[in-house]
Amino acid sequence: MQQPINYIMNIMHLERDLKRLTSNWSSMTGLSLNELRILVYVEQRPGIQIGDVAIALNVAKASLAQNIGTLITQGWLKSQPIKQDRRLRVLTLTKTGQERMKAVDEQLTQSLDSAPATQLASQLSTLQP
Repeated sequence: MQQPINYIMNIMHLERDLKRLTSNWSSMTGLSLNELRILVYVEQRPGIQIGDVAIALNVAKASLAQNIGTLITQGWLKSQPIKQDRRLRVLTLTKTGQERMKAVDEQLTQSLDSAPATQLASQLSTLQP
């Protein structure tokens, strides 16, 4: 096993590289990081309640509401009330949102072939006990 200080340093480098990589993804897609996270999450779970998205992404509902509003205005996300309780709302991607996410998926997949992604994978393997 590594010396504890080396392990901690590896984690610190990993955190820096993760921030850089996610920032690059955000820039590449033209979305804020929260918008990107919301769209990816809703794409994977169509019809999910807004509160469940907030919990899963560990985001305050107020902050989430602002991002969701932006995505709805852009025509990528749709919010609909639940029939059983109209106070609750579920999120789905619009057709435009689905097309946008296909493009985002392609952009992100290409970025995994980059040097930063390869370096990140290497760093992750060094953290294995």
